[in-house]
Amino acid sequence: MTLEEKKDLMVAMGLSEKTADWYLQYESDVWAVLPTFRFLKPLSDDLEFYKGGYRKMLEKRIEDGTLDKRFPIVAALRKEGASLETIEKFAYDLMFEAYESLLYHLDDPEGAEVDDCFLGEGFSRCNHGQLAEMGPDGYPTGRFLMEVHGKIPFSELNEINED
Repeated sequence: MTLEEKKDLMVAMGLSEKTADWYLQYESDVWAVLPTFRFLKPLSDDLEFYKGGYRKMLEKRIEDGTLDKRFPIVAALRKEGASLETIEKFAYDLMFEAYESLLYHLDDPEGAEVDDCFLGEGFSRCNHGQLAEMGPDGYPTGRFLMEVHGKIPFSELNEINED
C-alpha cells in the first residue's frame, strides 16, 4: 500500500490530511502508522460520543422515564443538582483518563511500572508483549504500532496539527 493510499484511509477515519501527513512521516520498517490509527479508531469514536452524544442519550432517558433504572448514578447526580453538561464532561474525563492509562501501559513493553512495584523480582528477564502489526495473512509483519497513547481523540489531534 502506498503512503498516499494510507493517507486516504487515515483521512477516512477522521484525521485531517495535515495530521495524516505528519504521522506518516514516521512510517518505517519498525513503525506501522496506519495500523496504529486503525487500532485507535473505535476508542476515538467512543470518546467523541462524550462530546454531545452522551448528553443527548441521557436526555432521551429522562424523556422516556428510564434514567433512574438505566443510569442510577447519573439520576442521583441530577438530583444533587449536576447539569447534564457537567455529567457528560465528567464522563468524558473518566473515559479519557482510563483509555490513556491503558494505552500508556500497552506502550510499555518493558513493564517499568511492574519493576517499580516489585523491586528485586527481576521482571526485566521475563518475556513481554508489544502491540504489533498483523498482515492480511494474519501473521506479524515485524513492525510495531507506534506509541498508541496520546493519539485520541482524533479531533484533538487535528486541532494540534492544524496550527
